[in-house]
Amino acid sequence: MKDRKTRRAVDWGHLALLALICGVVIAYLLDARATSLRPNNLLLVQPAAILALVLAAIVLPQCFRRREHEAVTGTPASKDSWRDLGKVAALAAAFGAFALSLETVGFDVATFVFVAVGIYICGERKLWLIALFSAVFTIGIVYGYQMLVPYPFPLLVL
Repeated sequence: MKDRKTRRAVDWGHLALLALICGVVIAYLLDARATSLRPNNLLLVQPAAILALVLAAIVLPQCFRRREHEAVTGTPASKDSWRDLGKVAALAAAFGAFALSLETVGFDVATFVFVAVGIYICGERKLWLIALFSAVFTIGIVYGYQMLVPYPFPLLVL
């Protein structure tokens, strides 16, 4: 058995972001509950908030990692590469374009294009798979929102 010193390293950036997300979710839930406790007011907010907090609890242990690599080799583990940061920036730009194009090209087309671009940025190269997943996801989202929200979304195809 190798004698390795394993220490825990805290990823403070991810921990702070997770704490911020949980704080916003809790504040939104408390505000919704302060407005009204009627089921039609909390129908979407409360389950979504509970789901978000459960997912945050699942992600929380990933903020604390072992430093095995550093203890064994003497060199710190590599940080995010410029390529990874470029992917994050590209996804953020794609989301901005999605938000700005919702009313001009329609919710359905904007969603399809955003999902397809996002999948491509994340590494999938099979165009038939990108098109199939984007179409199924878009149809599910559009009809799901139409059933849940009585707001007429501008649509181009569906």
